[in-house]
Amino acid sequence: MYYQQVQPHPSLAQFVQCYWVISADARALPTHAHGVVPGGYVDIVFNVGDHVYLSGSGNIFFDKAKSFVAGPFDRFLGLRAEGQLSSLGVRFQLGKNPFFFDLSLRAIRNQAIPLAAVWADQIIRAEVQNLESRLAQLSATAERLACVEQFLLKFIQRWPKPNAIVAQAVGLIEAAQGRVSVEALASALRLSVRQLERKFTQHIGLSPKTFCRVTRFHLAKSLLESRREPSGCDLAYACGYYDQTHLIQEFRLFTGQTPARYERVQPVGFFLYDNQPDG
Repeated sequence: MYYQQVQPHPSLAQFVQCYWVISADARALPTHAHGVVPGGYVDIVFNVGDHVYLSGSGNIFFDKAKSFVAGPFDRFLGLRAEGQLSSLGVRFQLGKNPFFFDLSLRAIRNQAIPLAAVWADQIIRAEVQNLESRLAQLSATAERLACVEQFLLKFIQRWPKPNAIVAQAVGLIEAAQGRVSVEALASALRLSVRQLERKFTQHIGLSPKTFCRVTRFHLAKSLLESRREPSGCDLAYACGYYDQTHLIQEFRLFTGQTPARYERVQPVGFFLYDNQPDG
């Protein structure tokens, strides 16, 4: 499996975290579970390979030569491809999804919707269709990324400023590594809990509590991948879990694996595939 991340043009960096590219011959992929680890992000995905299926939400699929808005996810979603898996994506900064300011991201949680369906503007829809056609005709990754970036730069003047409260909330959660209560977060931002939850689900797509859980999980995941102590109960307590059972439950939800099993599988960016037989 091939995976690459590319930094965006400086003009886009406020909104775009990175571009990513993934490819593999699906026939050579392991038969064990592989899929997408949630991070709370929203991505535009351009499928330049064959059909891709995601489990968990009506067997969502990324149609061949089509583009989709994917996520945010609050659980591990299994991935199954037909033939050649080949996709490139635009990962937006948390809470800074300029294309979707008229769309509550809560409405697309754990889902994928066609990119053209995001806008009623027929001109933009035509631009999307033209981009999909061009990407299907190109084979070089650099050329494809250049086309996608040109598409994004064309609309940058229309993008609204990110919501300052949500950006601040995300910063506080990340600084606390997910170990902060929603009540404490709302108090720090001088909002009611209801106001915070409404803003957060509108611009992030997840509740503040769920985003804290995802952030805390990524701390545990990072420590586990470093292959250094702590481990077991020590890892659970270091990351703010009640006990090891709590940690295992969260790992199963977000990776489809136990922590012990996760150490034997292979993360590739925010993708995960199991290349080890059971036993």
